Amino acid sequence: MQSVTALENIVNRLPGIQGAKVLAEDDEIREIHVLADAEKPAKQIVRDIETAIFAASGTRIDRKIVSVAQLSSTTESRDYEEDDDAELETSEHEASHKISRFSLVSVQTSTDTRKMSITVIIDDSGTRLSGSSVVDVKDDEKYMAVVEATVAAVRSSLPSFRVEFFERLKYGLSEVFLAVTSSVSGGKREKEASARMCRKDSFNDIVLVLLEALNKI
Repeated sequence: MQSVTALENIVNRLPGIQGAKVLAEDDEIREIHVLADAEKPAKQIVRDIETAIFAASGTRIDRKIVSVAQLSSTTESRDYEEDDDAELETSEHEASHKISRFSLVSVQTSTDTRKMSITVIIDDSGTRLSGSSVVDVKDDEKYMAVVEATVAAVRSSLPSFRVEFFERLKYGLSEVFLAVTSSVSGGKREKEASARMCRKDSFNDIVLVLLEALNKI
């Protein structure tokens, strides 16, 4: 198998791809997470990735390991993860009318000379959930503490919740948060992906992209 970096370069050269992360273990590709524009259907993007990797490296991948988050020109996000062909028939109309269970109430921070405390408060259908995390004030990746606080809050109501993947990616002159979350539904662990532009209140955007993915499960 080619190196992870080489495979990421292959995927990144495909039309419409804005960023890609390949996760491998023991020389086997485990997950591929992609940020793309909305010009092509996500199903076609997955097929392009499958074909490109096979043509360039001779490695066949399972489409189920590919997650695609799409950003439209209006910075709205869409997501896709191909579990099986039957799931491809899920209508966007149904998804758009799904009631969101989890919503952001606030992200609160307090800082002393050494530490920053981050508390995320989430509404779960009328019930307030709270989770906290502490990070060094000199840590340049404080956003991961926001992820940890969000996980702590959600797990107080949904213990099976996990963040499978989270990355901050460049999108032109802007930055985008790409997230894949999972939880157990009907006895099976389900995954969903989402992407969101990073704006001024980036801590809020981190929580929102995680909840957007979770609410689609």
